[in-house]
Amino acid sequence: MRITLHAYAKLNLSLHVIRRRNDGFHELDSLVQTIDLADTITLERITGKIEVENDLGIPSEEDLATRAALLLFQEKRVEGGMRIRVRKKIPMGAGLGGGSSDAAAVLWGADRVTPPSLSHARLSLLASRLGSDVPLFLSGGLLRLSGRGERITPLPHLRTERFVIFVPPIYCATAAVYDRLDRLGSSAGKKPSYNLGENDLYTPALSLYPVLIPYAKAIEAVGADYSGMSGSGSSFFAAFADGIRAHSAQRDLAAAFPAAFVHLCEATDSGYHLCNETNAYRD
Repeated sequence: MRITLHAYAKLNLSLHVIRRRNDGFHELDSLVQTIDLADTITLERITGKIEVENDLGIPSEEDLATRAALLLFQEKRVEGGMRIRVRKKIPMGAGLGGGSSDAAAVLWGADRVTPPSLSHARLSLLASRLGSDVPLFLSGGLLRLSGRGERITPLPHLRTERFVIFVPPIYCATAAVYDRLDRLGSSAGKKPSYNLGENDLYTPALSLYPVLIPYAKAIEAVGADYSGMSGSGSSFFAAFADGIRAHSAQRDLAAAFPAAFVHLCEATDSGYHLCNETNAYRD
């Protein structure tokens, strides 16, 4: 049994931090859209153990895809193994949710090839154990996130803009950005305005990583309908209703910043896509 999936990235079109909770997490309110920038994941049942092949260069116990497969096998008491290949395209440490998306796709795919399937509610519970962002990718589309990100409200209409994704060659540590936010106290008691492109982590991220400032200025200068930073950075985005203007902005940013990752994306209505399936269980 083998299946191949695309695991989509996400953009925080707006992100507001309401407060720091007693459990150490932060209370959020965020508008999120999944986009067609994707990692490719292949899962195949094998004898033996769970094997994960990727190009991350991190220990397997720190890899969310590995943890997702182990969690699913433990939950279903599955015997045998699985070979998982992850081909990355979503930049890491960029606020685009690549690791979380991979974990959600592995959960869904591993569940599919080890029947009977778990309910969506049960998969979502397992996803929440892996990370705050993982459950959103089991749904995808346009979503409003609240709580620490685990409370998900699907919204009826996808965004129709084209998104230019602009990722500097800089890794942003999420915990460090939230810590800088707490130290700055910039969101305490602040009422969210829900304007597209607003992100309470923008100022802390640029304060912590001033090397991001030229990139932030560049994305503001492309003349987008709106623009902003996704998650805790380092990725920026610019949204255009006009596809010609979007292509022009992509070309100009790529020429001006050759070391950056620049990609043109559209919205998706799900967090993953089943590309093909060979001798796998079907619902």
